[in-house]
Formats: sequence, structure tokens, C-alpha cells
Amino acid sequence: MLSIANYVMKGPMQALIAAVLFSALSVWIAPVGLIVGAIITLVTLRVGVGEGVKVLVWSVLANVGLTVVMTGSYVPAIISVAEYMVPVWLMALVLRNTNSLALSLQMAMVLAGVGVIALHILVPSPSEWWMTLFDQQVKPLLESSSVEYQPEAIQTLANMVTMLLAMFAVVLWFSILVVGRWWQGSLYHPGQFQSDFYQMSLPKSTAYVAIVLALAGLITGADSGIVYDLSGVMVAGLMFQGLAIAHQAVTVKQLHTAWLVTLYVLLFLFPQAMLILATIGLLDIWANFRSRWEQE
Repeated sequence: MLSIANYVMKGPMQALIAAVLFSALSVWIAPVGLIVGAIITLVTLRVGVGEGVKVLVWSVLANVGLTVVMTGSYVPAIISVAEYMVPVWLMALVLRNTNSLALSLQMAMVLAGVGVIALHILVPSPSEWWMTLFDQQVKPLLESSSVEYQPEAIQTLANMVTMLLAMFAVVLWFSILVVGRWWQGSLYHPGQFQSDFYQMSLPKSTAYVAIVLALAGLITGADSGIVYDLSGVMVAGLMFQGLAIAHQAVTVKQLHTAWLVTLYVLLFLFPQAMLILATIGLLDIWANFRSRWEQE
């Protein structure tokens, strides 16, 4: 991965070539878009906002142009731009101006929250809208393939789709930003990324909003609609603060890295673990566990 960053930092032309090639490749292999976002982040952080905009624009043009040529539709390209490019550039802009991973993470949460609110404004009942899409697009395929499914489970999932997508957006965007920041640290400031990540702490205003939404979501459940969906955004953001605490604990307490491996495996197998990490991250905003460990 660092070889890509090294090539990008050789000059403006190399950065544009890498961004365009990976952006075009992401049309066939979607996860490659992660590299595009990381390149946009690295150029914005290290070179400047103007160069970051150039890389962003050329990446968007390459993806949209190739997608339209191949499929005749620009919709998949718009999804890719929203997944890997524009939000990540906005977060990189915040990080460049504030040098704060926490504020960049907060930006991701705000963007996801705005998306949730916009969907609820445009679609009176998102869960019914998701069910309609399922009935029109997925159900015929399942029936033609004689695949059995439980309608009750599909309805339950439809109630959660908006929240899950919002959580996924926060996790994806911040993960891409972290890769770009890690590239920058590894190339120019070894060890700085780890220090910044370990000390990441969201502001108390975010914590207050999280508490209100979490309580409202627990009381009303999935039927609370927008409150339930926004509470998922808060959980995703606070989870990263919980991860920062876990990483620093392993370093300060000189624990084996197997603890971190186990944690990530649990997150992959049991997504509910996100809520535990988010709770730890929320408590840390007031308790400041990490400063206490450093004083021991």
C-alpha cells in the first residue's frame, strides 16, 4: 500500500494518473474505490486543497465517464462518488485545517446524519420504500430461483436498512480517511498517526446528542424512524473512539496484539460489539480513561 502512496507523492501528474486508473478500475472492482479515496486524502493533506480538488475532479470524471459508456447509466457512478470521493475529500479538508481526527470523524457523522434526514424528508416512510424496492427488484429473482425466505424477517430488515447504510457510510468514510492519514504519517512523520489516533476524542456536544438519540431510540425502537436511524450514526462514530481506547490500552499496558485481533474478529462476527465499543467511547468523553493510564 505504501508503494502506491510513494508513487502518488512523486508529483502532480503521478497523482492524477494513479487516481484516474484506480477510479476506472473501481467500476469493475468496487473496493478499489477505497484506494481512490485514500489518494484524494493524501494529496489534500500533504500537497494542498487545490491539488486535492484536481485529483477529486479527475477521479469523478473517470468513474462517471466509464460507467456511462459501459452501462448507459450514471447512477452507479453517483453512488461511487458518494461512497469513496466527495465525503472523504470534505473530511480531509477538515483534517487539514484542524489537524483533528475527531473533528473529521464528526464531519462523517454530520454528513451521514444529513443523508438520513434528507431521505426521511424525500421519502415519508423509508421502510416501506425499501420493501417496495425488495418486491420489485429482489422478490421476483428469489421466486424464480425457488429460494425460500421469511417475509417477517425481510420487514424487520427493511426497518433497519437506512440505519445500517448510515452506519456503513460513517465506517467506510472514516476508514478511508485513516488510510490516507496513515500514508502521510508513514512517509513523512513516522509514529505521528498512532499518537493522533490514540488521543482521538469526540467533543462533548456529540456525546450529548448521542445520549438523547440513543435513549429515544431504545424507548421507541425501530418504529421511531429518523431517531432510530440517527442513533446508528452516533454508534458508528463513537465506536471509533472505543477502538482508539482499545489500541492505546494495548500499547500502554504492553498487552499482546492478539487482544486487538480478537476484538476485530468479534466486531466482524458480532456487530453488536459496536455498541459496547461505542458505550466505552461515550464514557471516555467524560472519564478520560487514556489520560489516567498515562499517569500510572
